[in-house]
Amino acid sequence: MISYGRVSLRRVEPAHYPLIQTWQNDPEIFPRMDYQRPFTLEDIRKSEEHGAEKEYPFVIEVGGTPIGRCGLFGARWRDRWCGLYVFIGDKESWGQGYAKDAVRALLTYAFETLNLTLVQLYSLGDNDRAVRLYKSLGFTEEARLRDRSFIEGRFVDHVVMSITRDEFRRSLES
Repeated sequence: MISYGRVSLRRVEPAHYPLIQTWQNDPEIFPRMDYQRPFTLEDIRKSEEHGAEKEYPFVIEVGGTPIGRCGLFGARWRDRWCGLYVFIGDKESWGQGYAKDAVRALLTYAFETLNLTLVQLYSLGDNDRAVRLYKSLGFTEEARLRDRSFIEGRFVDHVVMSITRDEFRRSLES
């Protein structure tokens, strides 16, 4: 288990699959995560079992209660970087700073335990709340990929962001 601030990150277990399915199929979450179709429980099982082999999937908990999902993926060990994803599935937990604590926990793990030097992510360009969160943590916008996803009848940009180990350390000091 990894902890930071008010959250703990626990490795995903099979008992979490139904909750993850509910979150990922939620109509307020589904389009923000750029998913292409609804998920069956079997989809979740396959994805989580694959992720457990090569990635670092976590459930975000507050006081022992799961509220969201995050993880590190796609590590390029030679180049010492990976990708990051995060979402809060429990709507009552939205806007309370739990995603910020979860990302800080993931970045601490990536840089201190896995000895990576860079973590990147992408967000939908119209997800202003997420982009503001990442910038507040020290992420830098590297690129805007125009019209990359067709969501709810319109094209949406992708924003590619990253943070280095040194940038993350500086963000903790400020």
